[in-house]
Amino acid sequence: MHSLAGAPKLLIALAAYAGIVVVGLIDYVTGIEVRVFPLYFLPLMLSTSAGRLNAICASLFAACVWVVAMYLSGRQYSHSLIWVINFVTHCSCFVIVVLLVTTLRKALVRERALSEIDALTGMANRRSFTERATSVLALCHRHERPATLAYFDLDNFKHANDSQGHHYGDELLRSFSRIITEGLRSSDVAGRIGGDEFVALLPECTAESAPLVLEKIRARVAEHPDFRLCSVTVSIGAVTFTPAPTELSEMLRSADRVMYQVKAASKNDVLIEEHSSGERTQTDGQATVAAIH
Repeated sequence: MHSLAGAPKLLIALAAYAGIVVVGLIDYVTGIEVRVFPLYFLPLMLSTSAGRLNAICASLFAACVWVVAMYLSGRQYSHSLIWVINFVTHCSCFVIVVLLVTTLRKALVRERALSEIDALTGMANRRSFTERATSVLALCHRHERPATLAYFDLDNFKHANDSQGHHYGDELLRSFSRIITEGLRSSDVAGRIGGDEFVALLPECTAESAPLVLEKIRARVAEHPDFRLCSVTVSIGAVTFTPAPTELSEMLRSADRVMYQVKAASKNDVLIEEHSSGERTQTDGQATVAAIH
């Protein structure tokens, strides 16, 4: 496993070294009158994909290749020490550039990761959730498997946020995100899509198993001391499609509608709507779990 993980970097490093040799041959063939020095930066930038250390080693190698190409081309200096000085200056230039490119690459990767995460809760944000859930949903649809999408909305959150302060409201959101994450499987996709609204896609989750999962989340919120202190509960509306549809937006609209049915009725409940063979049926999550137990 470890060797497989290192294989891509090894191939990138070999490609970079091969590119440096090619540029060195061009440098030798064109002679001392044509300046092809900037071409060395192309394989060196490639080497940054293999890591900082590989890029530095490639820079040293490129400087050596340049010296050899110049020497074989008949380049002469008034003093042999100039060869050493030019080697050091070229090598320094190469190293500085690859270090800058490596730093920039890491910054871009970090920014991309941050752009996919909700800063407050650490969960996937709307865009990231949509991308991941769309891929998972497509897989379920291809294999004609069921999928459940749950829409979570915290009841009385605005009142708690205004009365207890925004810091307290932020803590509630973080606590709820942990409850969702701990209550779902690693294969499930969850995210915060705005305010106190969260969603989760549960692949391979049927209308029979969904109440057990979602009711457990609702119950944990109802029993949590911080939520009980300010009478914050959660309304959960979910839809199960068998098989999964092609469009995530269809599931989101349906789950949102079912969730508002819960809020308009009693709040602090789970309502699941099943779509199967063109028919729709609704199941109360608490009643289903109570019947099982």
